[in-house]
Amino acid sequence: MPWIEEWKPDDAFQVLVYGQSKVGKTWGALTFPRPVVMDFDRGAATARNPEFVKAYGLRKIFFETFPETNVSRGIPLTHNAFDDACKYFDEWMKPTGKWRGVEVGRNQFDTWVIDSGTTLSEHAQYKAVIVMGGMKLSKTHGEAIQHGLLIPKIQDYGSERSLVEQFIDMVKGSGKNVVLICHEKEQTDSNGNVTGIVPLLTGKSTESVPLKFDEVYNLRIKKVGPNNVRYLQTEADGLRKVGSRYGIPNESLWTWDTVQAELAKIKTSQLGQTSPPPKE
Repeated sequence: MPWIEEWKPDDAFQVLVYGQSKVGKTWGALTFPRPVVMDFDRGAATARNPEFVKAYGLRKIFFETFPETNVSRGIPLTHNAFDDACKYFDEWMKPTGKWRGVEVGRNQFDTWVIDSGTTLSEHAQYKAVIVMGGMKLSKTHGEAIQHGLLIPKIQDYGSERSLVEQFIDMVKGSGKNVVLICHEKEQTDSNGNVTGIVPLLTGKSTESVPLKFDEVYNLRIKKVGPNNVRYLQTEADGLRKVGSRYGIPNESLWTWDTVQAELAKIKTSQLGQTSPPPKE
């Protein structure tokens, strides 16, 4: 009979956090232990922000950016960024890998940070339209090169979502801590009323990607005196689609230490409350 094991300190902690630009999503992710950042948004520079350094010191953080390298009038002629990110993942997951002449490997880090899933989706879209165009299944790429405007078709969006979701599954399957960062978007009805605030992903991925995570938070920020306080919304409010299966309290601070301290409190409060599994 299935039996839910108690939380172990060395279990991987995997979370999707989304929010507006510049509220501190990357900030909190960089407080996780020994992070390796897939830096699609060029946000790793946060690690040298004076406020961050004052709080956490000069942390050693590995990162790589993944630009498209063959672009004309804003349209990639070939795709490379998505594939480069996959290669980066593969090298780090080897017992001993190499990236840009530096030895890397799975024992040298504890946390994957995807920053951001929103921009990862853009690179996946480029790959999708180019591959589909090469297979004569879509004219999107040819039209984009001709007119300087990329307008994906339904089949392109489907391929993009598949690539993104496979990539996220791959990273989650690493056994490492995972922080998937996304920007946020407002969903509206026909009258322009806001009906939801969700991760900025394509189509059904706004629903299917959060389902892959036990922990889905919306990050918000408020001014308390002279300080910026970054806090998590972990309880749904009718607009923000969030939740914490582990029970991280609403308005917890967005740092590794805070989240782990809350997990420890939850575990301590439950000691002695469980009974042994029923006998078969």
